[in-house]
Amino acid sequence: MVKFAHIADCHLGAWRQPELQQLNTETFEKAIDVCISEKVDFVLITGDLFDSAMPSVDILKIAAKKFRELKEKNIECYYIAGSHDYSASGKTFLDVFEKAGLFKNAEIIKYDEDNAVLQVIEKNDFVIAGISGKKCELEKEFIKKVKVNMPKDDRIKILALHTTLTENRINEFMQGIDADELPKGFDYYAFGHIHKPFKKEINGKLIVYPGPLFPNNFSELEELGNGSFFIVDIKNKQINAEKQELRIKNTVFIDIDANAKAPEIITSEIMGRIKKDDVNDKIILLKIAGTMLRGKTSDIDFKSIEENAKKANCYSMLKSTSSLESPEFKIKTEVKSENIDEIEKEIISKQKNNDFGKFTEHLIKALEIEKQEGETTLTFESRLFEEFSKVFGVKI
Repeated sequence: MVKFAHIADCHLGAWRQPELQQLNTETFEKAIDVCISEKVDFVLITGDLFDSAMPSVDILKIAAKKFRELKEKNIECYYIAGSHDYSASGKTFLDVFEKAGLFKNAEIIKYDEDNAVLQVIEKNDFVIAGISGKKCELEKEFIKKVKVNMPKDDRIKILALHTTLTENRINEFMQGIDADELPKGFDYYAFGHIHKPFKKEINGKLIVYPGPLFPNNFSELEELGNGSFFIVDIKNKQINAEKQELRIKNTVFIDIDANAKAPEIITSEIMGRIKKDDVNDKIILLKIAGTMLRGKTSDIDFKSIEENAKKANCYSMLKSTSSLESPEFKIKTEVKSENIDEIEKEIISKQKNNDFGKFTEHLIKALEIEKQEGETTLTFESRLFEEFSKVFGVKI
């Protein structure tokens, strides 16, 4: 008999908004409390516990406290790194937590001549192994080729992975690994990486993605509403994996059609919805789409909208305006080049005399800045904003 918790994609420290970052950590704390109350034998975290290899001290303190509580209850914890908290240099706080005895890395690899051999951690009732996720999903080819040092007995065998499975990819453009290409001989394949809950038996293999512990952006809050993980109970080789929903705050979705509407009408509609709907202590998801009748998108009075939302005691408000367009900002051009770099240059040269063209070339160069290994999202964004300030000559 084995009972464990399968958790993935916590992304602690990911949200920029303080109140949503707080919800993220509260959800993590609640998940650990459920694990303790359910008296699981161990907790398995399949990648992206943190949103970066070097999270903030405040985030580390919260995580360390909860892992200490597991240790005090004699509940073991295993982890693999994900694409976010992975570091090619090895400089990651996951290793610090392991050195402190708070959890153990499930990925153990030895090299036999030219072959990589995956080692398993052996316990009385189960064996466990793991393959960490890497940047740009470089782990996929390794998964296809790795050999496994598998004991031949009846113990439950668990493999932790952080990668994209073809059968659960979000869109057809994602490059995944097929279920048939996974290492053989395991009873439970514990996945992380794709933020979409998934449980399916494929060719006799039980494959599970628990989904994110807390939604990581607007679209995930809209689609999922809350986070989740799995409690897995195995008796007599029968696997029962039950999804655990983690709802801390409810959401209210406000969808506004902006087509052929003036900015003040759009503002008024949003105000009316906030007054009409029950937004008390809820997260407002405000989505505006369409081409306005006139004016710029910035003419919508978002300041007053946010003030009204606060008066209505909403917990937080997120906006999605990626599908909102202004009739004053449309660019029509034809290009003859086929090379991408040449197309960019051609478009820029044709727009040099308008507001768009004045900044484009400098803006493209600013956007070429890459996030450094171990750099937090907030630090990276600060560097990016500095470059924007130089381009536009204003302080952001």
